[in-house]
Amino acid sequence: MLRQITVEHRTPKIATAGVAVLAGPKKTPIPATLLAGIATLTLLASTTACSSDKKPNTPKINQPAPKTAAAPLPAPQQSSAAPPAPPISAAEGKGISQRYFDLSKQATSSHDVKALEAIETGAMLEVSKARQERILKYGDNVASSEEKAANDDIQVVTPQGAPNAEDRWLLAVGRQSLSGKSRTSVGVLRQAQGSGPWKMAFLAYTGIDQKIPEVAQIATLDGTANIAEKNTDYGEDICRNFTSYMNGESNPSTSWGPRTKSARQIADQNKQGMVPLTAGGTVAAKTEPVADGRMPAWKTTDGDKLVTCTTKTTSHLTPGPSGVITVTRSEGLQNLNGKTTKWKTLDLTTVNMVVFKVPTTGGSPVDIVAESYRALSGDGIPA
Repeated sequence: MLRQITVEHRTPKIATAGVAVLAGPKKTPIPATLLAGIATLTLLASTTACSSDKKPNTPKINQPAPKTAAAPLPAPQQSSAAPPAPPISAAEGKGISQRYFDLSKQATSSHDVKALEAIETGAMLEVSKARQERILKYGDNVASSEEKAANDDIQVVTPQGAPNAEDRWLLAVGRQSLSGKSRTSVGVLRQAQGSGPWKMAFLAYTGIDQKIPEVAQIATLDGTANIAEKNTDYGEDICRNFTSYMNGESNPSTSWGPRTKSARQIADQNKQGMVPLTAGGTVAAKTEPVADGRMPAWKTTDGDKLVTCTTKTTSHLTPGPSGVITVTRSEGLQNLNGKTTKWKTLDLTTVNMVVFKVPTTGGSPVDIVAESYRALSGDGIPA
């Protein structure tokens, strides 16, 4: 009996790119929601309804050596370190961010992978390239809601300069709108070694009409404005604990809020939804951190911080007695869509980008305020 698998971009709170304020999920479905959960059923996209005439307020983010008769003296040593990168203005930061969204639309509409390489980096580039390469190879030129939505009203937290040859980071918080609804987008752009082009490294979204806390600056370990590499707070403990939590492990050092608990519940539903495809077989899911996904945390004006985490989740399907996994449909993976494919084993992978609000007061829960889930790949051993 053929069964169906739906593999989509999933954003269990709405549809686009941003950081958000802490808010519990509500049960109003949103059209054109970006789905990236992998399952035989379309995952619940818990969102908050918004009025088409109500626009959310985007928070403002505030010489040669002398010769002698004997022998020439050695030339003085020249420093190899690059000078500190100068600060950029808020207007420059907004322009950099809006340029990304404009060029991204052009690149995705023309399926120009080289153009994407010029404006994205890390896991963001990996998942974007994979999608466009599948479209070029297998067809199915249907724009995702993320690609169709409009992005504007961008506010930025600009780098205050940077120490020699260190990466610089730009936080861009804006509004993404589609079909009369809007949500907050949270993007992080990276300038490698303090020079060259700014590239989008991270992009997540809040629920509809939700806000995020006002952001002051990059978070530092000593609480000062010194953003040297050794003093930058990357929130790595939160990301490490979140990865363990998504793998079913517990860590008493972190108390999770309702949206984080909901994310794990949805992941479990995805896993169970894929089991029938195996005809009596098994599904094993594992979440792992992305090797180059480390980014600075951001200090909010209320004293808390926002932490970004990028992970990959791979679901490994093993067939039952028949020895065959049958897939008939996948909206997110073009190589599995529009035809029946059979597999001896199958791996389905998503890239997950999540923003946490981390309270400074003990005992308060850590919770998701923005998220995005994008299909990366679906491949295995053909039957």
